[in-house]
Amino acid sequence: MSIFSSLQIGKLALRAQYKGMEVSGQNVANANTPGYSRQRVNLVAVVPGISPGVNLAPGRGVKVAGVERIHSEFYRTQLMNTASHLSYWIMRQETYRGVEVIFMEPGEYGLNQYLGDFFDAWSELSSSAESTAIRTGLLERAETFTRAVQDTYLRLTELRFDLRDEIGSRVQQVNQLAKEIAVINDKILFSHALKQTSNELLDQLDLALEELSGLIDIRVFRKENGAVDVFAGGSLLVQNQNTYAFDVEMALDGTVHIVNHHGTAVEPQSGRLLGLLQGVNETIPEIQAQIDQLVSALVEEVNRLHRGGYNLYNETGINFFKEIEDNGVPPSLQFALNEELAGDPSRIAAASEGGQPGNGLQALEISRLRSAPVMNEGKVSMIDYYRGLVASIGVKGQESTRMVEAFTKAETQLREEHLAVAGVSLDEEVMNMIQFQHAWHAAARFISYVDYMIGTLIDELGR
Repeated sequence: MSIFSSLQIGKLALRAQYKGMEVSGQNVANANTPGYSRQRVNLVAVVPGISPGVNLAPGRGVKVAGVERIHSEFYRTQLMNTASHLSYWIMRQETYRGVEVIFMEPGEYGLNQYLGDFFDAWSELSSSAESTAIRTGLLERAETFTRAVQDTYLRLTELRFDLRDEIGSRVQQVNQLAKEIAVINDKILFSHALKQTSNELLDQLDLALEELSGLIDIRVFRKENGAVDVFAGGSLLVQNQNTYAFDVEMALDGTVHIVNHHGTAVEPQSGRLLGLLQGVNETIPEIQAQIDQLVSALVEEVNRLHRGGYNLYNETGINFFKEIEDNGVPPSLQFALNEELAGDPSRIAAASEGGQPGNGLQALEISRLRSAPVMNEGKVSMIDYYRGLVASIGVKGQESTRMVEAFTKAETQLREEHLAVAGVSLDEEVMNMIQFQHAWHAAARFISYVDYMIGTLIDELGR
């Protein structure tokens, strides 16, 4: 190696240390950037070409082998999976909280209170069958109860519609994220064609994938060229620069489904969309169905006993509630007083025998429906049936809360583990900059010394 080759060593050293300083500066600049993975410059010694007469020692300086992106694919994958499950349980929690607000249990405005007041009114009537005030109070409590049931049912329907609307907006968000991922894929492929790698593009890709995983479970297949194929809910969503949008379909029974570009159902296994679909297709319809069963049983049993009683006009065979018809309208929305009784409390059949206005035995029989096992094939009473429904809502709500707490802790721990690998440490970067700065000054001084030596050599040769 000639003395002039030493200048090349110095020049390469300056370039390498400057690149290292650039990388440290980039890390510091993005220390608080969401999704950013720290980078590291990889320096290697330059090996001279092996040929006869070439002295290999001490080498030809240094060069930048590449700028490496420091991250953990394992933690990234686990973080996305955990975030997907967390989003699902958060959605479940929100759904049950909405239901609990509608039911207002326990409290004076819950259906349990109205149902109890209704049976209490019959009990009072049984001991004062001729009292117009008590009869009027019974009708008022019955009307209040029917309105409360209808209001609860309609508010559940509104909640279901709200969740259904959110499904549409979330599917649009999935499609938008798919487009963003496809655009990033296109840029990555272009960079690969130029034999370059953009670590920032890979960070953007990971950030988009993490956001997508919160909506629906995804499987990511990374290719050698850096691009990814993404399957969501078991269906292909992104392939290179191409996207395959999802859509929302509503069946005749009111259930909502997500379909892929072939019209095949997409079946999420986690994510917010799974929680939304369960809320719309299962949770709320099941609760409404149980309310319908309670209303149907109440109307049937009360009407059966009321028809067998006698009112103050010595009439019999009159229903207390309107009959529930099989016309496609939910029983809860048909729940109403018989119009024949409205405004005329004397037509309430409280007596078990005709011609006995003070007889309240039939009213007593109706009041005993409170504890009569008429629900679930004669196993539980209407009061216990409703309380079981409320208890089930509370238990499932508590389960959602516990799972949210568990997955939140898991996500926090995984994120900390990932940041320990990929996060920027400002102290470490400052140390690196000091090292690169000193190496830069040393390389510059090396060039200065070589230049001085060359000048001395030229002077000697010129004498």
